[in-house]
Amino acid sequence: MNKYQEIVEAAKTYVESNIDYAVSPDDTAKEINYSLRQLNRIFSMATGITVGEYIRWRKLVKSLFELKYSDKPVIDIALKYGYESQESYTRAFKDNFSLNPGEYRKTKQQVKAKNWHINQFIHQSAHNALKEGLFRRGNVDSWLIVKPDRIWISARRNTENLSAGTFYDVCMREGIMRKISALPNVISICGAYFPSKDNSGLCFGAEVEEDYPLDLLCEFEIIHVPQSKYVVFNYPKYPIENHGDAIYSTWHAKKNYDNTAQGLKWDLKKMPIFENDDDELGYILFFPASDL
Repeated sequence: MNKYQEIVEAAKTYVESNIDYAVSPDDTAKEINYSLRQLNRIFSMATGITVGEYIRWRKLVKSLFELKYSDKPVIDIALKYGYESQESYTRAFKDNFSLNPGEYRKTKQQVKAKNWHINQFIHQSAHNALKEGLFRRGNVDSWLIVKPDRIWISARRNTENLSAGTFYDVCMREGIMRKISALPNVISICGAYFPSKDNSGLCFGAEVEEDYPLDLLCEFEIIHVPQSKYVVFNYPKYPIENHGDAIYSTWHAKKNYDNTAQGLKWDLKKMPIFENDDDELGYILFFPASDL
């Protein structure tokens, strides 16, 4: 991490610690001993936006999740996140999400901002909602499959022991997703939890067929995964602000799945757990199993 990135991360840390209060760009600059002009130049160079834009849009997205998970009056949410009135909050909400706060709370329809940064903040807040215990359980389908021999390409290990959501965000920022996506004929791009001593922990990569040309994979760690049964748990396609709901619901379904009644036992000592968040298919958990 270079000096400018360290400054930006320090500013973000301060903002996130005070996001529920009257945090301002001036406060943030003073906290890290920079003038606001200097901080804005550095922040904009590193992220494309100013500190003020970061604070304003993060607060807007935080308010979105308050609408989703709480029963607080809209005016209370508006004032909490720095809006002078319910009217000014409604205007900002509608300008960014094309519907007003009341409509969103009532219909729970998917929101997608035109602004790329706001959509990234929604993704981040969805992870945070899961950490904070904010979720609603939804329906999850499950079925049994057999995966043939496959190759797992590990592009990055979670050596820092980050939470899964934070780890995947880091992989995005570091361009790991882009690098994997450039490979031809990939079955799926996802995360994997390896149980053995040599391949322990969470990693991010992709699954390819066993006869995949190895010369295309020279910059990656290659792990051969033998044929195995998997129980598939699938939370269907969902809007990004429901990400916490999807993960919680899927893992809850796995916890309550009666594998012994199906003649199965979980096979965590030999096979990896795969998880995939697909734009079209939703959140998918592949849990390894074998016959009793």
